Amino acid sequence: MDDQRDVQTSKRNGSSRSVLSAGSAVAMEIKRKKIRQSTLFLQTENTNIQEKLDFEMRMREGAYKLLLACSKREQVLNASKNLLTCNARIKTYVSQLQRKKGEQDMGGAMRFSDPVSDDHVPCNGTIAMSGLRLPLMWRDSAYFNNRGSSRRVALFCLMQMGSEVFATEMIVVDRSVTDICFEGVTVFKDADPQFELKVELWSCALEDELTMVNTPKKLAKKLRNSFGKTAGKKLCPLLDSPDPDTFLQYNPIPPGAKYSLLAYTTLCLPDAEGSFQSHSLIVLQGDESSSWLPLYGNLCCRVVAQPSCMTQSMMSGYLNQKLSVEGMYHCCSLYCVLSAGVLSCYFTPEEIDAKVQPSLKVPVNKDTRVRVMEKESSGHKSRSLSISNPSPEGSETIVFTTETREELEDWLDALHQHLYDQGECVSL
Repeated sequence: MDDQRDVQTSKRNGSSRSVLSAGSAVAMEIKRKKIRQSTLFLQTENTNIQEKLDFEMRMREGAYKLLLACSKREQVLNASKNLLTCNARIKTYVSQLQRKKGEQDMGGAMRFSDPVSDDHVPCNGTIAMSGLRLPLMWRDSAYFNNRGSSRRVALFCLMQMGSEVFATEMIVVDRSVTDICFEGVTVFKDADPQFELKVELWSCALEDELTMVNTPKKLAKKLRNSFGKTAGKKLCPLLDSPDPDTFLQYNPIPPGAKYSLLAYTTLCLPDAEGSFQSHSLIVLQGDESSSWLPLYGNLCCRVVAQPSCMTQSMMSGYLNQKLSVEGMYHCCSLYCVLSAGVLSCYFTPEEIDAKVQPSLKVPVNKDTRVRVMEKESSGHKSRSLSISNPSPEGSETIVFTTETREELEDWLDALHQHLYDQGECVSL
């Protein structure tokens, strides 16, 4: 008689946890870590970061030269904004390189202290922010008549998550503006569930047109005269240092074009509700500062998060569906794709490109039960993958087999990870 035993079970619901074997998603994640943290991977990653750093340093040099050459106020302020943005990116790349170097110096001794106790790592996702708005609260004397403040301020927003840094357009704000609005959508890729999205507001007081026009030229002349004492009145090359503070110490920004940090906030996963929300700002400047604006104290925006497991294919390949026809078992080969909580099955991969509907769709969600069934018959053991989902009739079970044991373990790993991703990243 056939001996059918349930040797592995995984069910994701309120309080239950997966019972995982050595071939589970934990083992798969450990394999991924070993690959990511191998010496070759670190060297390649360091090279990519260094290339980005070199590019931003060239962009910074170009922005500074443009800053000195510009004569129009808008050009000067945009060049200064670009310089500040480049410096922000340079800081992140330098920090990344230092962190990677530390990992290389550590070697592999401390990387896998206790692999058995390692938990699953949820998949990353994409974060999008839009509808950035800042209400202002002018005094009545400034807003309703001409006797109030004539303050005019250039403003832009800098957004950073990990090594990704973006800046909005630069806008000019005066007392006629009651709401500052930045259009467009900013997208951050490969964000983990513990992401921190830093939003900074940088402001610069607008001086008179004549002052703004002459300031860069005066600075350039001053620099040329200073350098000329030792270099034959030739402008020296810009300091080739990645450190932003050192760069600005030797290459100062004209006072009329220097931005100051006005306010900031940090957004996390709980803030990604998908609707237009208000978030508290930490304001750093007072009304005695020339670049100050009467912020209401809140930043309004819409933040949306989407896990990669809901948009990307987490695994694809062939599975054999086990069917019983008149008491006889037959196998039908299907090309399967695991994504967005569904295992979609096609007869051929070409059907996907042809936009043909899958012949079979198997839900893979918190109510799904995944089992590896081991069957012994005539001294021969065979293993199959069982996926069960609740149905009006009670339970619907689909059974698959694979050509090799390794393929079955790979599919089991992928299914466990997909179930875990959905359970842990439900907010994304």
